[in-house]
Amino acid sequence: MRYLLRLLIVALLVLAVSGIAAGGAALYLTQPPEEAPGDSFFRVSPGDSLGVIAEQLENRGFIRSGLVLRLYARIMKTDDDLQTGYYSLPAGASMFEVHDILLTGKQHLIQVTIPEGLPLSRIATILEEKGIVKAEEFRQASESQVLLDEFDIPADSLQGYIYPDTYRMPLESPADSILRHMVKTFFRKLEESGIRRDDYSPTEFQDRIILASIVEREYRLAEEAPLIASVFLNRLDIRMPLQSCATVVYVLTEEMGRNHPKFLTYRDLEVSSDFNTYQNYGLPPSPICNPGVLAIEAAFSPADSDYLYFLVEDPESGRHRFTTTLSEHNQAKQLYIKGR
Repeated sequence: MRYLLRLLIVALLVLAVSGIAAGGAALYLTQPPEEAPGDSFFRVSPGDSLGVIAEQLENRGFIRSGLVLRLYARIMKTDDDLQTGYYSLPAGASMFEVHDILLTGKQHLIQVTIPEGLPLSRIATILEEKGIVKAEEFRQASESQVLLDEFDIPADSLQGYIYPDTYRMPLESPADSILRHMVKTFFRKLEESGIRRDDYSPTEFQDRIILASIVEREYRLAEEAPLIASVFLNRLDIRMPLQSCATVVYVLTEEMGRNHPKFLTYRDLEVSSDFNTYQNYGLPPSPICNPGVLAIEAAFSPADSDYLYFLVEDPESGRHRFTTTLSEHNQAKQLYIKGR
């Protein structure tokens, strides 16, 4: 019934506009143009009027008549309801189908995977490469005080709160919308893990996220993440420097713009930065990456241990040896060197 009504509306429109026979005109306009493009993207930009949209659709060969689309949308009272965004218009779509696709706002979505442990700058680059948002816009939006206040994050950036996951996003999305979605995902995942934000002061919560970001870059075996978190917390308790190599790598790559080093030298450990936990006591000023749920859970529920040291024991698997005293640590180091 709805389809027949549409045919009648189109036929009447064509009769009014051109005087073409109603039946033939209706059939003609319910079919795609003779040289219609194949599956292709079409963008409705913010502020585009119905006239602009109809003209662009006709010029690109998606519909036969922009005029008829305008008249049809006005009669159906949808002329102000076409949604902005990127759409994938299927080959052979009729004018009715094109109209309905733009009306529903069902945009073409790009799948993008954000791995655990990436800094914000790398996430921005990935999103730009996918055509979702400009990297610089993403970085600037991550420092928006409006967003920071909205999520009550006591920092100067959303780094650490951008949840690593697989997302489906529309092309050329607003940076603040993308960040809002990713940060909301972060807090939802925390709730699913049983971590209640209200159980911590804003500063305590932020410290745990900073710790999680360090754990994320230090562990390779899942079962060791809580142990690594316990080592850093034990060090904090006795005012011992964390001496996390991951924080030095952050300084070298994010602050100094160098490539990721294959190994650290003693000179690297002496670089001047608030993030260098070899040179400064306590946690760095902010997260060094965006941790996944396993590292976050380890930071909020660390193992109960007396360990103060850990050292890679098997580079291939990433297994560490955990020790309590410096002498034990040095002994483990000598055994590792001999083994290598």
